[in-house]
Amino acid sequence: MQGSLLKFILAAVLLFFSDFILAQNSCSTRYKERTFNSIQIFRDVVYTKNSPALLTVSPGVETTFNKDLKMDIFMPPPTDTVSARPLIILAHGGGFINVLFMGGTVLVGTKDNDDVQALADTLAHWGYVTASIEYRTGFDILSTSSIKRAVWRGAQDMSAAIRFFRKNAQWFDIDPNRLFIGGSSAGAFCALHSAFVDDNERIPESFQLIPFLIRDLGKLHSRPVVELTGFNPFTGNNVLGDDVDSLPIGIASYWGAIADLNMLSGNNSAPMIMFHGMSDIIVSPECAQPFSSVILVAPVTCGTIEMDSVLTDLNITHETHLAAGESHEYWGALNGDWLPTGPNAYWLPIIQGTADFFYEIMQPAAPTVNGPASVLPNSINTYSVANPVAGSVYCWEIDGGTIVSANPTASTVDVLFYSSSSSGLVKCAAIDAADVSSQQQSKAVSVANPSSVPNIYQNEIVISPNPTAGNIQINFEQTPNAAIIQLYSIEGQLLSSFQTQQQRNALDLTEYASGLYFLVIQEQGKVAQNFKVSKL
Repeated sequence: MQGSLLKFILAAVLLFFSDFILAQNSCSTRYKERTFNSIQIFRDVVYTKNSPALLTVSPGVETTFNKDLKMDIFMPPPTDTVSARPLIILAHGGGFINVLFMGGTVLVGTKDNDDVQALADTLAHWGYVTASIEYRTGFDILSTSSIKRAVWRGAQDMSAAIRFFRKNAQWFDIDPNRLFIGGSSAGAFCALHSAFVDDNERIPESFQLIPFLIRDLGKLHSRPVVELTGFNPFTGNNVLGDDVDSLPIGIASYWGAIADLNMLSGNNSAPMIMFHGMSDIIVSPECAQPFSSVILVAPVTCGTIEMDSVLTDLNITHETHLAAGESHEYWGALNGDWLPTGPNAYWLPIIQGTADFFYEIMQPAAPTVNGPASVLPNSINTYSVANPVAGSVYCWEIDGGTIVSANPTASTVDVLFYSSSSSGLVKCAAIDAADVSSQQQSKAVSVANPSSVPNIYQNEIVISPNPTAGNIQINFEQTPNAAIIQLYSIEGQLLSSFQTQQQRNALDLTEYASGLYFLVIQEQGKVAQNFKVSKL
């Protein structure tokens, strides 16, 4: 009996203070929109050491030097309470071109390109951990095999970046099972080939071509990674890193392409969202030579239109966005740097589309709602989630009523349905430990017509004066049959209780502080009336 009374009192509190109800109706929107006003950025974090990068390249000769590859890492602020955050690794554009001392200019792309920096920054404000990575570039413009080797190096470096984060997930409070990759132009090539090419499917050009002059590049996922021993400043040692997976769970390709469509039908796959300008002459959305055949030896690659067709045939989840009349980097950049007009009208829709696509991949299973499908008006009914998941909270929304439970995010809630509604809807979404919300599941509820429900409020009760400075009078129209009068605080604490069979009764409030109280009156085991009482 005590529990049912408390439910009734909480219902009264919520009805009298309806403004407080609004908070329970906001499910998580993290990862879908700006969540944080500030973020933290860690620059030039080494993720793989001693990578053989090209110093110069000429026909039949590759001169390399060992280089530590770095990344910029963007994270939500230290106040963020989520500890299992998704990660997005991004690779810049630039056509794999490497001109000595020209890094950071319009000729050569780097991890500092305006567009990937802005993309990583924006998505970190939305709740992701993000990274803009450096990868090895450079090729001989007179050699088809040299160009293919450049793509292989970039894919190897993307693989190393993935394994770096999986190896060090605890340092960045990320969920290693929610790792996405993406890239612009050449960066998209890195992402696509890293994800879809099997490790045992080495391209012939990746092997040693000429002893001592063009060395063996190794398998796709063979680059070592840094295992961290310290954080900011970052310290660590190169390890093989073959004990963690190198495959993402989703890919974003911005005007990218793949060397061979058959690579998409291998053992590896991942859901992919693709963006491409229909008039792109740098990387064709169909099958053609990049750079509009300016580099005569450039191998044919197949862009978004052709990949879309194959992915559809393979039943691989994907989403394709083609912009009619638009060219390369159509979000407003030239080789990664913003044009004078800056990001254009495509910029935010591309970010929103990417975030929404990744969100759908991450979503937990929608809950099944159990509870009565038919209720009485002004009644309290219990609804629950079937098989609740440990660590999850639940976002409930009620049409035609309100939650009266003390904890509106629990897997079980009590709902009060209004007499003014003939129907209601109980909606619930699961929110996991990473603050990712499932799709909402609904249960329709029929609310009986008040005129068809027997009136249990036969004995009219008058409370006066209200508000009061001291005593209040509780007068019944008819002599009550063993009525119980109880006084509760606004928090639901029972303060006073007595039984009466008198028509006229008094209750002294002088000993209580000024404020709001609730008076609950039962008769014959039923709640007859409830009242809001104000003490001056």
